[in-house]
Amino acid sequence: LKDEVVLVGAHLDSWHTAVGATDNADAVSAAMEAIRILSALHASPRRTIRIVLWGGEEQGLVGSRAWVAQQLATKAARDRIAVYLNDDPGTGKTYGFYMEGNAAAKRIFDAWLLPLADLGLRRNVIEGIGATDHVPFVEAGIPAFTTIKDFTNYDVRTRHTNADLADAVKVEDLQQSAIVLAIFAWQAAMRDDRIPR
Repeated sequence: LKDEVVLVGAHLDSWHTAVGATDNADAVSAAMEAIRILSALHASPRRTIRIVLWGGEEQGLVGSRAWVAQQLATKAARDRIAVYLNDDPGTGKTYGFYMEGNAAAKRIFDAWLLPLADLGLRRNVIEGIGATDHVPFVEAGIPAFTTIKDFTNYDVRTRHTNADLADAVKVEDLQQSAIVLAIFAWQAAMRDDRIPR
């Protein structure tokens, strides 16, 4: 299974009036921390876990679209990707995942979520969300899901404004999101079967 890859990612770009702390540097930090956690634990997953960080999300998912087109052009390449876990949209804690209509994957993710209620995880939803970097993967037939986040102050206070600065990010929320990403990546990397497509 080492040839199969679990991807964890987010995008690092910013709106022109601020630094993009809540959209989406906070998620980049959480994704990086998730990988650091697994490394610090000397985890040895059955599948390979990699981090991917995108640019150009705000311009139309440019980075993730280009990567999928270049790196996953063949069925064999697409088959190597076990799952992509994307951290966006919003800031704050992670509550679950948008499951992109994939009921079989939702049952798996629900089982992983259940023991994490003490971290604040609430539920996965069957619906999808069509505006972030998991979309090119979904379009290529790869199971890809993005986080459900706490939107407190996000849409009305920081996102795409000159207030999208580091003081809007809560360290505790980043820690929780990193733990969730690490656990879900680990689970995906360790299961016998693939995430259903």
